[in-house]
Amino acid sequence: MKKPELLAPAGSMNMLRAAIDAGADAVYLGLDQYNARMHAENFTLETLREALDYAHLRNSKVYITLNTLIDDDEMMDAVELALAAYMKGVDAFLVQDKGLASYLAEHLPQIPLHASTQMNVFSLSHSEEMKKLGMKRVVLPRELSMDEIRARAELFHDNDIEFEVFVHGAMCVCYSGLCLFSAMNKSGSRSGNRGSCAQPCRQSYQLWEGNREVAASGKPIRSGKLLSPKDQSALPYLRELMDLGVDSLKIEGRMRDEQYVTAVVSAYRKMIDAIYENKDSKEVLEQVRNDLLITFNRGGSFTTQYLQGRKGPDYLSGEYVGKYGLYWGDIISVSAKAGTISVRSFLPDPPQKGDFLSIRDKEEEIASFPLGKIDVERDMSVVKGLHPDAIAKLSRGMSVYRMSKKIEIPREKLRRTPICGTLRQDGDMIVLDVMVKEGAFAGVKASSSAEIQDLGDSEPLTWERTKEQLQKTGQTPFVFSDLKKDGDFPIALRISNINAMRRDAMAFLAEKILERQTLGRSEKYASGSEEPISSEKPEKMHVVIAEYIDMRRITSGYACGADIYVFPALQIGQAGRINYINELLNSEPQAKIALRLPGAYKDDMIDAVSKAGKLASTHAGERFLGFFGTNASEGTVGLTSGANIYNHFTYMYEEAKALDFLYLSYELTQDQIRKLAMDISGEELHAYMCLHRYGPIEWMQSEFCPLGRHQAHCTVCRDHPETSIGEKTSEKNDHHDDRVDVVCYPGFCRADLFGNARNTVSAETVSEILRMGVPAASVVRFMNEDQDERRMIVDALLDDDTDDEGE
Repeated sequence: MKKPELLAPAGSMNMLRAAIDAGADAVYLGLDQYNARMHAENFTLETLREALDYAHLRNSKVYITLNTLIDDDEMMDAVELALAAYMKGVDAFLVQDKGLASYLAEHLPQIPLHASTQMNVFSLSHSEEMKKLGMKRVVLPRELSMDEIRARAELFHDNDIEFEVFVHGAMCVCYSGLCLFSAMNKSGSRSGNRGSCAQPCRQSYQLWEGNREVAASGKPIRSGKLLSPKDQSALPYLRELMDLGVDSLKIEGRMRDEQYVTAVVSAYRKMIDAIYENKDSKEVLEQVRNDLLITFNRGGSFTTQYLQGRKGPDYLSGEYVGKYGLYWGDIISVSAKAGTISVRSFLPDPPQKGDFLSIRDKEEEIASFPLGKIDVERDMSVVKGLHPDAIAKLSRGMSVYRMSKKIEIPREKLRRTPICGTLRQDGDMIVLDVMVKEGAFAGVKASSSAEIQDLGDSEPLTWERTKEQLQKTGQTPFVFSDLKKDGDFPIALRISNINAMRRDAMAFLAEKILERQTLGRSEKYASGSEEPISSEKPEKMHVVIAEYIDMRRITSGYACGADIYVFPALQIGQAGRINYINELLNSEPQAKIALRLPGAYKDDMIDAVSKAGKLASTHAGERFLGFFGTNASEGTVGLTSGANIYNHFTYMYEEAKALDFLYLSYELTQDQIRKLAMDISGEELHAYMCLHRYGPIEWMQSEFCPLGRHQAHCTVCRDHPETSIGEKTSEKNDHHDDRVDVVCYPGFCRADLFGNARNTVSAETVSEILRMGVPAASVVRFMNEDQDERRMIVDALLDDDTDDEGE
């Protein structure tokens, strides 16, 4: 069994110290630009120096998160930022943007890269692409099961790529990198892909009958925290993860504080070490789990929903989305006069003075207070700390929750770098040689010496006394794991000489390590590939693509005058749908079709996707183009907006794959789109730049279904084929702009949320892009329109484009 890296969040310098002291093998942190937690305290290039020194002296690594989408105007700044941080000694960079990744891999291949979970490396076919991008490690999506992780572990290791798994912290209800909810909601200024997620999934919502275009009326189907998952804890799966060779176990939480980091890192350090030494037990697991629950959880427990490979109804946090605490016991009596509360609890670890308690009646908090005094006798505890007036409001049967537990790491348990040492004599000097034993700085050496003293009538020091003194490294980042004496010689030194020699050796070793941080690092740019992309422009420079979002809502024919029609792969096989497609193919002999893949999908859906492709090919023959997906794989002819093409570097990276259609990110403004087109206009381009002209877009693509809530054998989506979600604010319920459509996929227990696009492309912009020589596709997306409406929309769009071209 390999001992994996324990990777901890560091949103500030205090958090970094806390994480490393508690036992983190590595930390990940963001600078003040281009990181997915822009509202954390973060670091600058100046403060990064202190972080690197603290970590490296304690044998921990530092990873920088450059895990947002990068605008064309920002790209070279991001590259220079990465290079500057690398030259300071950063160990690796987590990246989301494939344009940034491909540029760094080609021009600065010396910079180690990790594929962020925001890159959405979901498919089994992605290992080869990650190798070409120069990835040293891939952070796996949180939605994968243990079986799926096992399959990817072998693939990535075969390609000499490490893999990292999230083991603790907040879960996103949407696939990472595919959530536009925050970017499109309300002001639209808080993009998750740009590091400013406002966490709208934690708000209260109402689920309504009918689509978002119809005013809500009557009672909602359901209300509450409909999109807020519990936090994940992979404690029950740690041994299994370690058995299959996981390289890194990641803790989420850069927006938390140092107490949270200390508690969570120390808990996982304890479990990892216990498993590695085969000393884990149910008792240890229970103690660690309870400590984690006290530190932070949502809803009273953790979820392992995806790791276990089975969906269930325990995924959501419920209405209590903040810190929930650990259920400690029930009140059995109160005495306002005595100022006491008697609690019955069967937990082995009672709270201590200063810990906070929360008293609740069902889910409503009645009181919260720091514990003043506690007397424990068997299963009953008598506590003080609450004012008599507050005690008078309490009653028997109310629940008591423990909300805090101070975790302090004893000095001898603080993380330090293991070193070995040798004491030897060299002429009239006694020399202490020290060397780092393991980690990135293994083999770094330093020496110090002291001149042999005339002790007069005093005896030389014994080796035992000398060794004891040399091992007093508590104020340094080092600890001796091995210390020996080389040869039989008298140690004719005083204790003050030993102390000075030890201090000098530790100081010299620290200097050597800090020098090694940047040793051999180069800021030289590689020339990159000079091979031009070989491609031919398509026959038509402009085409119209009509996408059908939810085939269940279409009750009339599909034909509307488009060149290409795109249908959801997960719905094409439903009863009667293929008949509509046959009618379309017969009525429009020049039309072609394609299938839209889910933004991400699990391995057990591969067969369903394959069958959908075969069905489309059987009925459409050569007029079936292939699949549109978020990543290029076998059968893919186009990339959807989930590919996050946000700059021309990413565009050209994907263009080189000989794809036919490239959707731009829905987050780009028209000005950004025009600039992107200008930047690529001199290239030989084959793919159509797909531009959003009309219709709703995916605000959220998820493995979760808000209708069925992962209930077993659920039929809710069949009973409610058209539903929408809006904020639980009564004055907004009649405004459809504030609601989004829920599109479910019966049998797959997953759903996407569709809302209005913030950015649509005008006919003028399309014409301008065409004049630049860039092939373009105008994309219209239909949800609730009838066939006449669809024809009118396409006709109007074509008229606008023709008029503008004439100008």
